[in-house]
Amino acid sequence: MHRRSPYFALVFLLILSVIEWSAYYSGCLLFESLGHPHLVKYFGIVYWTETLVILLVLIFLQKSLKTMFSVKRTYYGFQAAGILMTDILPKLAFTIVALLAMIVQGIYIGLNNLFIHSSHDRLNISYMLIVGFLIAAFLFLAIVRGILVGRFDFRVVRETIHFDSLPTEFDKLKIVQISDMHIGSFYKHKGQIVKAVELINNLNPDIIFFTGDMVNHIAEEARGLEDVFQKLKAPLGKFSILGNHDYGDYVKWESEEAKRKNLDELIKFERDAGFDILLNENRIIGKNGQQIAIVGVENWGNPPFAQYGFLPDAVKGTENIPFRILLSHDPSHWDEQVLHKTNLQLTLSGHTHGMQFGIKIGEWQWSPVQWRYERWQGHYQKGEQSLYVNRGLGHIGFPGRVGMLPEITLIELRK
Repeated sequence: MHRRSPYFALVFLLILSVIEWSAYYSGCLLFESLGHPHLVKYFGIVYWTETLVILLVLIFLQKSLKTMFSVKRTYYGFQAAGILMTDILPKLAFTIVALLAMIVQGIYIGLNNLFIHSSHDRLNISYMLIVGFLIAAFLFLAIVRGILVGRFDFRVVRETIHFDSLPTEFDKLKIVQISDMHIGSFYKHKGQIVKAVELINNLNPDIIFFTGDMVNHIAEEARGLEDVFQKLKAPLGKFSILGNHDYGDYVKWESEEAKRKNLDELIKFERDAGFDILLNENRIIGKNGQQIAIVGVENWGNPPFAQYGFLPDAVKGTENIPFRILLSHDPSHWDEQVLHKTNLQLTLSGHTHGMQFGIKIGEWQWSPVQWRYERWQGHYQKGEQSLYVNRGLGHIGFPGRVGMLPEITLIELRK
């Protein structure tokens, strides 16, 4: 991996220290506002003991990581990130609410001194602090569940999309889309991949698409799993493309030749696993004299993501095919080069993961990732052109999923 600047580590440690001390002070303020200042001492013992234990665990992991081989090191690095987020995010949430409470109290004191002159020169903020504590507790439990259960809570999402241009022979075509496997994150949980394969086969798809990011960083993560993916069955075939993580761009290689060899190994793995991998190319599928085209473009994303994809090459020879499906890993490609610039009817993407964190209630959904991507999860349609963004089957960085659960998409095409 690329080494970060030592200044990054210093700033990061400073931010963590501010959050820890702020959360401690907020806890003390809560007990004092409730009229139990004698409990502050015991709170401090519990709080700093927990913080010390977390720190020692992270130090142990950090030292152990240096002796591990790359796939194992990445996996346990993600576990360390999960421990840190479980500790810090609830404290940050509590601190923010406590800060708001203190701001409200400061405004009240100022107004009281200027205008009201009430004998109650302070506002009781205990209720706000209790709300902050409850929010922090809920967030803690949600993160823990996301790590222990959520990341393997595979969900089948069913979508029906209508197209006037769909040939009648392909009406009711059943597509299963999976994306963002990140196999290295399943280092200790390969049985979960088998479970996902069984779920997919039980859907009896006509065709299977994998829309990129088979690995986190290197092809070695996938080694030995060819037979698992070979069990995926679809009569019209299994097609795949590359995602930004598949190229090895986030690893410091000894040479360009080593990097190229790694990519060749990953491409070979996908072919051995039974996928027809499309590298800026296409395949035409015929059925009783009617045809559709499967177009696969290499990764194309807005900076800082690489732009290996070249759509003109990918669509070459499909101009007269009445219905075309584009596989493109990054959904921003749809807005930049597909929508209103081509007549490609359906684009399937992944990449965003729904940030592995968000809320979905009925048709309403929210995730911080929407501040970066306008189209980040689900079905989007403009006229006769549709985009579906799969939130991914695997996980990376944070070893869990909160709200944005891993997805297997079953799309039925209707005329």
